[in-house]
Amino acid sequence: MPVEDTHGSRATDESSTTNGSRSDGRPAVGRRRFLAATGTAATVGAAGCLGGGGGGTPTINILTWEEYANDDIQSRIEENAGVNLSITKSTSSSEMFSTWNSGQNEQYDIAIPNNNYVPKMMNADLVSPVQEDVVSNYDAVYDVFKDFADSQFTSGGDMYGVPIRFGWYGYSYDSRSVSDHEDSYKVLFEEDYVDADLGGSLIMYDNHFKAMSAAALYLGYRDAFEGSRVTLSGDQIDEVKQLMIDQKPRLQGYIAADPTYIKNFNQGNFLVGQSGRNEIVEMWSNDNDWPTMAAPTEGSLAWFESAVVSSASSNEEAAWEVINEYISARNGATLAKAGYSPSVNPNTQDNLTEQENEMFGSIDPARLEQMIPFKAVENEESWITAWEEIKSA
Repeated sequence: MPVEDTHGSRATDESSTTNGSRSDGRPAVGRRRFLAATGTAATVGAAGCLGGGGGGTPTINILTWEEYANDDIQSRIEENAGVNLSITKSTSSSEMFSTWNSGQNEQYDIAIPNNNYVPKMMNADLVSPVQEDVVSNYDAVYDVFKDFADSQFTSGGDMYGVPIRFGWYGYSYDSRSVSDHEDSYKVLFEEDYVDADLGGSLIMYDNHFKAMSAAALYLGYRDAFEGSRVTLSGDQIDEVKQLMIDQKPRLQGYIAADPTYIKNFNQGNFLVGQSGRNEIVEMWSNDNDWPTMAAPTEGSLAWFESAVVSSASSNEEAAWEVINEYISARNGATLAKAGYSPSVNPNTQDNLTEQENEMFGSIDPARLEQMIPFKAVENEESWITAWEEIKSA
């Protein structure tokens, strides 16, 4: 069962507990267009896998998030890679996987799901190995994401996915009411950790994986997140459950959607809340300088989108050329601005202003080392059962 498949500035809340924590209600951050070889709206049936575009120009069909269809990025890729792009919008990684796994992989050349879905696609024999000689920009990628790719996307000596952009979760606070402090999940679980009275002013994600992981990391169970799967024992799950039940009197509530989070934060309905960095960057971009994003010393859950090429594609080399363009310094910078999320290529900083770099360009290497990538959960049903008991307590 997937632990997470949505993030950032778009998503559907397919399940209030098991699949993501947000609904698509935030204003569009990149202009969306569907452009097939004819210049008309993209359709699922017009697949590059099934044939090239007119005049010998291949059409590369992509199933991805909204921001990847940014007009500037699309026109540059089409010119530089000598292709036509037909982009179909998706709202979750699980949707991408189920679409491909149902046989529609033959209708797409590229998908760009979250990292924890790449192994699922590999196991289903849906994807082809990376043509590393074509993806030349991969050399510039942050080392931490190369390490993640080696551990999550590599089998039999071949790599099957290329990281594109990323984000992470921690907590945010209103700096007008909560003073600076050492970033730690203690603020969520210890009454006297900061001077401000946070009774009734805390928000937790309405998502079993995100909320319970924060509690587990606070309790010192970082080792459970180190392997290929998250492996909390039954006793540890019980400790997490009790901690979160004890926390409930201090909560304002559980929250799911990004737009709801931002609205409630702006209205002063809470002072501290679990959040993704995307929400806070969006608030900063709208001239709200008071929200502060904390990176807990105990570790932060992180997602990174990763591009794969269908094993049914007849345009594999051109598809990898397109992926190479998505992680170029210029396109990576544009994509970062469109989705409030940094590129895995640090050279994007040269294409961003000083203010833009502060928001989604220049990332502290120490921050990257604290990231815990999304991965499958061992015995997730026990997590869900505990979560239901927490919510009903």
